[in-house]
Amino acid sequence: MLELGGRQRWIHLTIVGVLILVVGASHWMTPTAPHYLHTLHVILRKLFVLPIVLAAIWFELSGAVMVAAIVSLIYVPHIFVQWGGQTAENINQLGEVVTIWVIAVVSGVFARIEKDALRDVAETHKGSLIALVAALDAREHETELHSLRVQAYALRLGREFGLSQPEMQVLGQASLLHDVGKIGTPDAILLKRGPLDDKEWRIMRDHPETGRRLLRSVPFLRDAAEVVRSHHERYDGSGYPRALCGEQIPLLSRVFAVADVFDALTSDRPYHRKITCEEAKEEIQKESGTYLDPQVVEVFLGISCSEWKNIEDQIAQRAQISYRTAVIL
Repeated sequence: MLELGGRQRWIHLTIVGVLILVVGASHWMTPTAPHYLHTLHVILRKLFVLPIVLAAIWFELSGAVMVAAIVSLIYVPHIFVQWGGQTAENINQLGEVVTIWVIAVVSGVFARIEKDALRDVAETHKGSLIALVAALDAREHETELHSLRVQAYALRLGREFGLSQPEMQVLGQASLLHDVGKIGTPDAILLKRGPLDDKEWRIMRDHPETGRRLLRSVPFLRDAAEVVRSHHERYDGSGYPRALCGEQIPLLSRVFAVADVFDALTSDRPYHRKITCEEAKEEIQKESGTYLDPQVVEVFLGISCSEWKNIEDQIAQRAQISYRTAVIL
């Protein structure tokens, strides 16, 4: 995601603030004579550009302008203290201030343009991924909207679990695309209503690895590929494809697993009828420590059924709106 999370924003603010203080203090403390110190003095004042450009990248035009104002407040008094009465030098120094403001405005504007372009690309990618996932979900008939619901459930659970912004981004990608490997699974196996035989199970169990291979070919999905690879691992080590157990399983896969089981239990499937949220919570609690991570289960159980129902309804409503728009177009 292109927006800064709260923690990341504070880190960036701290970096910009420290740079302003360090460059400002160094500039004030460095004498203007002899010649070699004057050279250092000039170099230091050029470094005021650094926090301005970083502010433009992280906070766009408003951030760059704010930092330019702070730098000006630090820099302008120095002009008249160090160069008082030297008109030509005062004019030269004020020219530096003008340069600071020009850099702030130009870098801020271009950062805004670049971020808008990146958002457009991200939205295009997102739309393409959702279209692919919708096609895969529709292929399984009775699991339509499954991936979108699991993504919404996983993100809500991840937020409650305290995941960072980068982790939430990867979790959202992986939960949306977790079944992409089923693109290589024959319909006769994928849609079979009875139990699978040994050969069919071997084919079905290949889909996490297939999904990983597909996603690793896309640079911005490589982290999600590892989560997808492990989404059928079990906490007690009885899962596949690598029989990982406990914390050997990536955290995001453990968070996703609870969301996936919850949607499977509360949705109609070829092999069972859906159950209520309360019943699903009981089943998930039974799987704590075997199939599912106990810590993630504990966080899941703390979220009310009414909230899970609201998420389900929102996904269904958005899907209806998208369908109606497609029909109108």
